[in-house]
Amino acid sequence: MFKIDKDPGSVTFKLSSEMSLVDSVIRESQVYLKHYDISEFSNFKLVLRELLNNAIEHGNFNIREKIVKCKIEHIGNKRFKITVEDEGEGFKYDNLIMTLPEDPRQIRNRGFALINAFTDQIEFNKKGNCVTVYISFLEETTFYIVKEDGWQIIQPSGDLTATAAENFRLHLIQLLDKGHIQYRFNFKYVEDIDSVSLSVMIIFAKNLLKRDSKGKLEVINMSKDLRNLFRMTRIDELYRIIK
Repeated sequence: MFKIDKDPGSVTFKLSSEMSLVDSVIRESQVYLKHYDISEFSNFKLVLRELLNNAIEHGNFNIREKIVKCKIEHIGNKRFKITVEDEGEGFKYDNLIMTLPEDPRQIRNRGFALINAFTDQIEFNKKGNCVTVYISFLEETTFYIVKEDGWQIIQPSGDLTATAAENFRLHLIQLLDKGHIQYRFNFKYVEDIDSVSLSVMIIFAKNLLKRDSKGKLEVINMSKDLRNLFRMTRIDELYRIIK
């Protein structure tokens, strides 16, 4: 038995406990995720497969007549919720080991360790036969740069965290090497900046002013929280904040 129900924002599967049907759920889930412009499916697929395999093998003991229910919900931005429920007796999950075994020859106790590694959060129902996980798709921040009225306009597509810092730094070095002295950072899509990217901005500002004391630095479309962060760290002394 294999049944699919689709609602706005979610897709639900009901399948008999046959491992061959797991691939069908994976394929249909990939189609569902494409509606949200998800192209990198590997981590999601791994998590979903482990949840389904566990429900079939350890929950329903591969008894074909027993049903596994799986629901995938879009819960905002590129974050999803996966719920998998079997018809088994459940298990005591309090002492579940969520880290991979140090011995590579150990076969068991890898499923939930892998699930834990690639999800934001794991929840169990009281009985232990229903697992809910939350998984987010993190996108790489890109940088859109244009020249406008003598200013270099730099617009990141997302947050400025450690993963984006090196690419951010390289873009700024290239602009500085070309002799530009006026920079306006458009933070329309930036919600978070960590210490690594803040350091990049501080070093860039110091290098610019060392090369040319007439250098200008501005930040526009900044959230209230980020404005407070810049003031608290005194970076607003280097960058003029324009609301």
